[in-house]
Amino acid sequence: MKKRRNPLAQFMIGMVMLAAGLYWFLSNVTVMTHFGFQLWNFRVGAGLIVVPFIAGIIWLFVNVDSFGAKLLTVLGIVVILASIIANIQFIFRATSLYVYLIMLILIFGGAALVGQVLFRWPKDEDEKKKK
Repeated sequence: MKKRRNPLAQFMIGMVMLAAGLYWFLSNVTVMTHFGFQLWNFRVGAGLIVVPFIAGIIWLFVNVDSFGAKLLTVLGIVVILASIIANIQFIFRATSLYVYLIMLILIFGGAALVGQVLFRWPKDEDEKKKK
């Protein structure tokens, strides 16, 4: 006699496994960034990155209705954010292979359990296809 599965329990166990594995994995990652750009061989430092933003703010205080001042200020903010995002580094801390494998088993095993519950065909449709 075949045992019936409990999809709610399978889903909950999968979610707990997935959450624990992702938390454990992400807690071993260090994120670092620095400010500035490097275009080809020319390094643009943090001070030069901020210049368009500062010029836009000054222009905005002098002439509030100027479209150019608003545009320069927004472009300055975009350049600052792009500089930060472009220079993000992810460093995985050293860990044993055993711990790393357990993290992967928790992540992908939990995702498989959750996916199996979410994407399973209803039994009625499977039985109709067999006939």
